[in-house]
Amino acid sequence: MSNIRTALEVIRKLTNQYLQNLDRRGDEWVVLTNIVDHDNTLNESAREKIVMAVYNISRESVISTYPPARAGNGQFAVLAAPLYINIHLMFMANFTGRTYPDGLEALSGVISFFQQTPWLTRSNAPDLDPELEKITMELESPGAVEVNYVMGMLGTRYLPSVFYKLRMLPFASSALLSRTYPVRGGSTIESPDTQGPQ
Repeated sequence: MSNIRTALEVIRKLTNQYLQNLDRRGDEWVVLTNIVDHDNTLNESAREKIVMAVYNISRESVISTYPPARAGNGQFAVLAAPLYINIHLMFMANFTGRTYPDGLEALSGVISFFQQTPWLTRSNAPDLDPELEKITMELESPGAVEVNYVMGMLGTRYLPSVFYKLRMLPFASSALLSRTYPVRGGSTIESPDTQGPQ
């Protein structure tokens, strides 16, 4: 099963490494966190950082999710169809005062990184979950009204930001839905002792 945290940490780590190569600093450029705590106070660990945050999770509807079947002892085990999700991310330049231009420069670095690396595989992201063959980062262009809504939802005023969609993070289970047997014509029939998820 995919792990949202692991996938996002890989993205954060690679983005931070890219920014450190451009301009090395004592601490990290990119943090995966909320920008405002639940008591409406500023998250101090997010100050003077590029804040990477999730603002929505949606289902990927383009790819087929037909339940797979595995052969064994003349039977087919029907498994639950895999679910593919998209994670909508934003990278906010949380820099103020004299460091405001530094935040814009860092945000430019984030855009450059994903322009050069639009997808991640184990060849360019060795820490990626072995079950993930490939994930892509797709630039999104929300309008001003939507951006304002997202900022308000996160409890902050407008910050220079760039929005991405991490596409097709798979969730697949090995839970058995039923057993089927081959019959004439290549079709299958369910076993009378069909089992539910285990």
